[in-house]
Amino acid sequence: MRMTVRRYRRRRTGSDSPGFTHSPYPPPFFDRLEFLSQSISQPRKTDAPFIILVTEDNFLRSGFLNAQSPLSNCSDHKTLKGALGALNHWPLARLVVDIDCRASTLIDMLDQLRRQSLYPPFLKPHLLVRADDYDTRLFCRAAGPFHVLERQLTASALQQSLLDPGLPPGSGKEWFSPKEWPILQDLSRGHSLKQIALLHDRPYSRIIYRLGCILTKLGLNHRQELLHLLNNLSDFTQ
Repeated sequence: MRMTVRRYRRRRTGSDSPGFTHSPYPPPFFDRLEFLSQSISQPRKTDAPFIILVTEDNFLRSGFLNAQSPLSNCSDHKTLKGALGALNHWPLARLVVDIDCRASTLIDMLDQLRRQSLYPPFLKPHLLVRADDYDTRLFCRAAGPFHVLERQLTASALQQSLLDPGLPPGSGKEWFSPKEWPILQDLSRGHSLKQIALLHDRPYSRIIYRLGCILTKLGLNHRQELLHLLNNLSDFTQ
């Protein structure tokens, strides 16, 4: 009689092994929905970063890491090369580049970003520029499909810009073309227009025409203004 009762009790629990108390059947549908809703509502930090930050500024880095989520979900790097490598693992993360802290000229850094933005994988990075650095902001906007943000933005404003970035302002016609960009690179290296024409095996008149297009996109009137701008941008000893 006792053996019969024990077997019946084990059968009620769903197993003949002692100590097994879980039912072998799946929970009701509403229980699973409740568990799923609770899991979603609980704030937690995922393994994939929300931001991939490029900066050498320890204050800016700590500002991101100590902010509220999702800004704190940040993978920081000192070089753009390291950040681009991280993007291969987390392609959905936002790339945020601190323009003030760089180990090369601005044109060299923007050249790397142009390669990643105008061609696959078609990144749309966010560039942090000081609000009072008008020349750099102007040049970055014309350099390619970049989101140019003021470095002094509050955490809430920065978070809103990263969560809903939309398309970068401007269009392809307002950005430096593949034929104009090498001219800017050569001018920043100190080459004259005649030297640039020889380097690219192009008529001198075509170089003058491209130069006029560059001045228009930057809102400049004279060649000397462009050379002065490039000279300022070439100084990366911040």
